[in-house]
Amino acid sequence: MIENKNVLAIIGVGNMAKSIISGIISSDVSVSQIILYDKNTEQYADFNSNNVEITVANSITEAVSSSNYVLLSVKPQNYPEVLSEISDVPDCKSKNYISIGAGITSNSVSAALKNAAVVRVLPNLPMLIGKGTSVICENNNIPRESFNFVCDIFKSAGSILIIDESEMNRIIGVTSSSPAYVFKFINAIYKGALAQGITDNGLLDAICDMVIGSALLLKQSSDSPEILISKVASKGGTTEQALKSLNGCNFDMIIENAMRACTKRADELGQTSK
Repeated sequence: MIENKNVLAIIGVGNMAKSIISGIISSDVSVSQIILYDKNTEQYADFNSNNVEITVANSITEAVSSSNYVLLSVKPQNYPEVLSEISDVPDCKSKNYISIGAGITSNSVSAALKNAAVVRVLPNLPMLIGKGTSVICENNNIPRESFNFVCDIFKSAGSILIIDESEMNRIIGVTSSSPAYVFKFINAIYKGALAQGITDNGLLDAICDMVIGSALLLKQSSDSPEILISKVASKGGTTEQALKSLNGCNFDMIIENAMRACTKRADELGQTSK
């Protein structure tokens, strides 16, 4: 018998799940208990929490039966196996499910779980430091109170963006995979600096601070990205030459192609999950 409705089972305890847990225990989200299950018991970590009880289940069935919010945090290719096991839980339909599998539609998860309520969420890696961006699919088939509770979970580790699910696969390359582009961009500047003989003494930190400062300036400014670019690139100056080099490599199209590749793979993963 569940006394508090906000008991959250987490199936799959990888980095993303750990960041969600960290956000919950460091905030005022009304979760009284978190129940963990992972095939790899080495994934269980010690969480210091005075306001949330964290326990470990011996099986998926035990975790789901003891909760009424279930976070599905397994790899997309493992969804069929996990959903099959959950579907055998007698009251599985009464649970509220949170699905973060890339390319996995809420309808496919719901159908596998006897038409249970499912909220599809796309978090990203910066959640590890409480600066994540989580995209949440609007869902009118779940009580508004339950939907708001799911939003609160992800707000505890950053910001949220609510969209229609029809846009979900296309936004993976915008908010979820994109931190990898940023890391690659930073690494390219770092390696480029070393190649020119710049001393590696706090260099990477300086580059990271430059990226953070630039993003904050754009976020707080009323100027568009194009206007800010023009403010940095004076006529005949060094930045103008750098931008000419980037344009010559078709920089914008490189990023767009990467984003389209993300969307294509998300569509493929969605097909294999049906």
